[in-house]
Amino acid sequence: MDAHPDPLATPVPSSPGLDDHQTDEQALHHLLCDLGQELCHPLASLRNGFDSLLDDAPKPIPPEHQSHVATITGLCDDLLRLAQGYLDYAEAARPSSPLRPENLTLGAVVDELGRRFGSKARDRGLTFETTVDAADAEIVTDAERCARIFANLIDNAIAYTPRGGRIRVEARVDGDSWLLTVEDDGPGIPAESQAKVFEPFHRLNRDEHSSTPGEGLGLSICRELAAQLRGRILLKSEVDRGTRFTVVLPKSPDAIN
Repeated sequence: MDAHPDPLATPVPSSPGLDDHQTDEQALHHLLCDLGQELCHPLASLRNGFDSLLDDAPKPIPPEHQSHVATITGLCDDLLRLAQGYLDYAEAARPSSPLRPENLTLGAVVDELGRRFGSKARDRGLTFETTVDAADAEIVTDAERCARIFANLIDNAIAYTPRGGRIRVEARVDGDSWLLTVEDDGPGIPAESQAKVFEPFHRLNRDEHSSTPGEGLGLSICRELAAQLRGRILLKSEVDRGTRFTVVLPKSPDAIN
């Protein structure tokens, strides 16, 4: 797949406006907040109880019961991730904090992604490459929101790219915008599913039958955060050839205020 965004690439649909779906969005937001908050506290307490049982029990757990305890602990962790995903999406859909623009360079953004994800990808037998055009180019953006977008996209690429595959992160400036691309040579996304992958709770068949944990909210969070930064995401993918997500964000601080 070529390195730069294709003008025919599928733009990710914008998040529905409040004027069109205000009631539904408010109901979903409140539901996810309530679910996340109601689940997180008891699950965290339960998880801590398992840790105490495993670490501080007066007698070792019999071998015939250890696998059962490990299974229950793993299920508890899965539920905690699910509850946290609800809270993360609710926060992204209705941000509780204002944008915090700060000055960065394109090179610093890419270098940080390389440090954060390079070893993780290599541990899974993947090649991880980063390239940047005009590393000294200055951008103004909310670094925390950008980091969450890029982390979701790179984590997905690492999770679904088979061993021996390649992941590339590339950044460049284009006029008044800056672009960051995450590309892999994994299984790709069928054309009929590409318009749906950013919808809340949507999971591809490959996700539902894999061991990769997830609740179908990560890409929805990306879409919401990109919209808050007055940006957009382009998707191009071919089955058995790979997937490319390109995040397009404004360079100017005025564009995100």
